[in-house]
Amino acid sequence: MKHILSLIAAVLLIIAAYIYQFGMPAGISSLFSDSTGQTASGQAGLAPKANGGRRSRGPGATYVTLADVTFRPYEDTFSAIGTGVAKQSVTLVSEVSGQIKQVMFEGTPQVSSGDVLLELENTSERINVEIAQANLSQAEDTLERYTLLQSRNSGIVTATSMKEAESAVAVAQGKLALAQKELEDRTITSPIDGRLGLVEWEVGDFLSNGADIVDINNTETILVTFELPERAMNLLQLHKDVFATTPAINGKIFSGKIIAFDSTIDETTRTITVKAEIDNHDGRLWPGMTFEVMLRQTTEPLAAVPAMALTWTRDGTQVWLAEDGKVRAVPVIFRYRQDDTIWIEGDDLKEGTKVVVEGVQKLRPGASIIADQDTGSTPDTASPAAE
Repeated sequence: MKHILSLIAAVLLIIAAYIYQFGMPAGISSLFSDSTGQTASGQAGLAPKANGGRRSRGPGATYVTLADVTFRPYEDTFSAIGTGVAKQSVTLVSEVSGQIKQVMFEGTPQVSSGDVLLELENTSERINVEIAQANLSQAEDTLERYTLLQSRNSGIVTATSMKEAESAVAVAQGKLALAQKELEDRTITSPIDGRLGLVEWEVGDFLSNGADIVDINNTETILVTFELPERAMNLLQLHKDVFATTPAINGKIFSGKIIAFDSTIDETTRTITVKAEIDNHDGRLWPGMTFEVMLRQTTEPLAAVPAMALTWTRDGTQVWLAEDGKVRAVPVIFRYRQDDTIWIEGDDLKEGTKVVVEGVQKLRPGASIIADQDTGSTPDTASPAAE
């Protein structure tokens, strides 16, 4: 008995829901009319209002919510995480060995190319230069004397002696140049403009050949390398603007430009490696900082509608256009989505065209509709069946 009562209650609920949604069937409503043509409400020729006082939609009409089609560009944004490095960075390595005689800087200053950083003990090298200069002077005197004698046609100086004297001068010049080079190597200078890193060397330390002396970074420009998905491929071009932020400096957006990108897509990550440079003349950015890089692309104006207006069929995507109280399905191409708005393309989409947003599941081609008043929708004219 309990199951029968539950079944009857379920049937009554279904009937009530049907009447609320589609109205009282004509055959049943006629049973409530008297012989004078009055309805059960006592009003002649007028049906009772359904749906909370809204006017009856008539047989087959569907209540829907509409929205206007607007044309506006879509801003496609890609973001990636990268690490910054100095555009020019070197590790200064000693080419000689010796005891440090003098350190020419303190802390981590800004230096220019050619600035002296360290001086090594150079007594032996200075003596070698003096010896080479003396040998050169002696060789030059000999050559000068032979030349003078030969010019007097004395016959004392043979051609062989002259060549030997000239060769002696050339050898002496070469030895002097080598001695001067060895002396210059005892003075270590900066090869680039930049800021020094930490230096552990002090006066009296022995510097070995090949030892790292200091890192020097030119940070006037910071390079950031990051990865973008392959669908961003068409956006990449040299000198394209990028924007970057770093958690080290809150609220600041830095602008930069793409200077290089890979010519292949990584088969594992399906990404493209991109390198951008950011101007840093004020010195606020440091090598090693983490950056979030954003790349933006603005499209031509496209039709924008609420996402709920789009439906999927076996033939593709479509929207329902509302025209003169009826609807028709229009095939469209889905392009982009941002929050609750989508951008689509279709031949029949015009500025101000109305599309169905709510109620699309109950629509059929050519169906009559009545537009509800709702946020973001425009009331449509009543269908002929509702008039």
